Amino acid sequence: MRILYYRKDDTMSYYKVKTLIEKFPRINLVAVSETPIEYLKNLSKELGCDIYVKRDDLTGLAIGGNKVRKLEFLLGDALSKGYDTIITTGALHSNHALVTAAAAKKLGLDVILVLRGEKSAIPKGNYLIDKLIDADIRIVNVATGKETIPVMKRIAQELEREGKKPYIIPTGGATPIGVLGYVKCALEIVKQEKELGVSFDYIIHATSSGGTQAGLTLGIHLIKPSTKVLGIGVGDPIVETKKAVWNLIVSTAELLGVKHNLTYEHIEKYTISGYGFGGYGKITKEVVEVMNYVGSLEGLILDPIYTAKAMYGTIDIVKKEILPKNSSILFIHTGGMTSIFQYDEIIRKFL
Repeated sequence: MRILYYRKDDTMSYYKVKTLIEKFPRINLVAVSETPIEYLKNLSKELGCDIYVKRDDLTGLAIGGNKVRKLEFLLGDALSKGYDTIITTGALHSNHALVTAAAAKKLGLDVILVLRGEKSAIPKGNYLIDKLIDADIRIVNVATGKETIPVMKRIAQELEREGKKPYIIPTGGATPIGVLGYVKCALEIVKQEKELGVSFDYIIHATSSGGTQAGLTLGIHLIKPSTKVLGIGVGDPIVETKKAVWNLIVSTAELLGVKHNLTYEHIEKYTISGYGFGGYGKITKEVVEVMNYVGSLEGLILDPIYTAKAMYGTIDIVKKEILPKNSSILFIHTGGMTSIFQYDEIIRKFL
């Protein structure tokens, strides 16, 4: 593959990156040409910064969210290669699993969800919707996403013996193909900046399996490196998250055929820990308080697993002046509001 080089003090053009991405198969799943960017006037006034939000909760398919962008490329890849069954995994409340199931159904593909949880769990939130759309659900009582990998592989082998062609998508769609969705989103953000007449100093979002952070970091670095992308960890082991992000950046750059000046030290610096509140999926009083605070200020609904923790971190680092006052910040709303109803009993305790 031809490698494109650029000088250290230069960037690749918007159109070069756009052309590279357009070479990959993609299925149009995002319901709008661009998700809107909104100015959060009241929160900005309280924090002394200009805070904007990119509404990737409005991507449109099923419950929306950031996973739809990744699935455009992942399912485009699967269909272009003749796969007929999608296998993926996540927690019982997984946004990714639900949106994958909805997209697969829409495209006429079979889908199997390997979900981490208890078989006795009451169907609520995303798990209930999984059932409503008639997904084939296999619940396994394991602690981590890594433990579901052999389960997915066994299912795939069984399907292959039956003459099927299964396509495995890991947790969060975090593969180089999936990462392309957020390289493309980086282009969208830069285009919207020009239309709005703003220039973001920072782009901040929740990070977990690493695909969103890898795509935004690589894409923004290639076309507008003055903007820094911050991933706020939501409770996964932060060292594992950093390694996952870095590996995805390296492999996605290779897939695109581009050179970059990013380093692992850059990822260490801009991956923020300390806002997991006890671990992935743990919901505390602080998480519910920030949901209530932002909801009452802006009418913006955050989810308790990802966006509330990332918003808490954003507010905290602004108040501590880790980010300079008067910065222009774009917060990525990655979706997931249905998890409010998965964990309604816990949330009610803190209201």
